[in-house]
Amino acid sequence: MKKFVFTLQSVLNVKRAQEKQRMGELTECNARIRKSEAILEECLAHERAQNAQYLKDLQQGLTPFRLQCWGWAHRAIRERIDYRRKVLEQAEGERVRIQKALVTAMQERKMLEILREKQWEEYRAEERKENDAVIAEFVGHRIFENEQA
Repeated sequence: MKKFVFTLQSVLNVKRAQEKQRMGELTECNARIRKSEAILEECLAHERAQNAQYLKDLQQGLTPFRLQCWGWAHRAIRERIDYRRKVLEQAEGERVRIQKALVTAMQERKMLEILREKQWEEYRAEERKENDAVIAEFVGHRIFENEQA
């Protein structure tokens, strides 16, 4: 009796590897997103603290130079916040792309596994059929021998 061999096993192995790779990419992307979110939150907290200090200094009176310095500082933190939001947006777009690729890889793998199961069932049916034929031949041979005797 021949051994079961799935004809597309190498393709299935590649699809499993691709799925695993996409999962790793998604994990890394999620880590980058969490890091970007933390940095953005730090920037926002810094801006809030900066604004509170500005209001405090404003109540005590500001020189034109100090007022200009506050303007520069505010502009700098706003630019940093805008940059961090863009980085976060890009990472989230990357996550969506990776998730789509992962879903595709999972569907392809699942399709191949279903095909493998079908081939396995066909193999088992053929094996049963061959076993039944061998048994029928053996029983038929025994009956023939008993009739001859």
